[in-house]
Amino acid sequence: MSETKSNDDLSYLMEQGVPLDKIQKMEREGITLAEMSLAVKAAVKNNEWPDPSVVTAIYDPPDIASCFRPLVDIPEEKASWLIPDWIPEGQITILAADGGCGKTSIWCSIVAALSSGTRCILDPKKYTRDPVQVMFLSNEDSVRKKMVRKLLNAGANANNVIAPDAGCFSDRRKLLQSLKFGSRELERLILGSACKLFVFDPIQSFIPPNLNMGSRNAMRDCLSPLIELGEETGATFLIVAHTNKRECSSGRNRISDSADLWDIARSVIMVGNTGEPNIHYLSNEKNNYAALQETHLFSIDSEGRIIDRGISLKRDRDYQREAQYASAPKREDCEQWIVGHLEDAGGDMLSTRLEADAKIAGFSGATFSRARANLKSNRIISIRQCYNNGPKEWHTILLQSSGKNRA
Repeated sequence: MSETKSNDDLSYLMEQGVPLDKIQKMEREGITLAEMSLAVKAAVKNNEWPDPSVVTAIYDPPDIASCFRPLVDIPEEKASWLIPDWIPEGQITILAADGGCGKTSIWCSIVAALSSGTRCILDPKKYTRDPVQVMFLSNEDSVRKKMVRKLLNAGANANNVIAPDAGCFSDRRKLLQSLKFGSRELERLILGSACKLFVFDPIQSFIPPNLNMGSRNAMRDCLSPLIELGEETGATFLIVAHTNKRECSSGRNRISDSADLWDIARSVIMVGNTGEPNIHYLSNEKNNYAALQETHLFSIDSEGRIIDRGISLKRDRDYQREAQYASAPKREDCEQWIVGHLEDAGGDMLSTRLEADAKIAGFSGATFSRARANLKSNRIISIRQCYNNGPKEWHTILLQSSGKNRA
């Protein structure tokens, strides 16, 4: 570091009222002028200067050894529950589901029960509770156009449900977009609230920009402040995530974007379709403080309310396997159709045209993709870029004929 830069940092610290003896003391402890200057600038930017706690933290950094003590001096605590044996108090719970499985209806029913002091589908029979305040932050649906009505239909006490009202902010986009995991804005919101549960839907909306969700260390650093806030305040966090659609995936690999969410959460609840019309399931896939709970079945009525349909011995993995087996004949039919269609076309077609024709023939995009991938892996077809006196285009080429006569 140049002498000029050091002098600039020293001048800035003196201008902000940092005593020279304190500066010298911190330098002896190995803290550079640049580090001191950055710390003060951050405090000034966040309107925290000269807050006494910030000043103390900068002048007299805590000794990390003071955070450790003999186990005999650490009191043992039993887990407490917001939803008995399902959602532990003061911790992170993940609610994961494919689109259209009813995950929004589920968390709305939980919010409604907590806010009104009533029983939800996950509670034991005849369970009672006192009403508490709950906050939800959702970028999936409009609060005014959808969520107010959905929560009222679910039986929520509107006085106890707190939500961001985008319409009341003149610069609402900047204010709401600042609420990211690990941000000072979110920390202040949680610390200044009496809410017992905070719902974040979906997780992607609250991840800081440019953070790689696939990075294990990045996700832990991102959510660690939330864990600390839960321990400090007793607030509970329900984070809504999507599941991936890879075949044969289960457990921690079922959560989309970041399997590390599985490790961070103390409880993981999967929502899915059973294969029966309007019958869905809630499967407790991870539980750090209790045994895994029985799978609950439910349906959703025309008003979005949850209807209890009993319990099941199956888990998420079982239902996923059943869905894969059920889709296998469709995939095989599609494979036969692709081969036959390519034969009719002389063994070579534009990939976009082939996919469009498959849709007309009644095959879904997902079924077509699985069938094409299976044919490619078995070297029955190949997909190549071709030039025909114009821009390069993707072609699907038949490598092996079916050898069957088709009507």
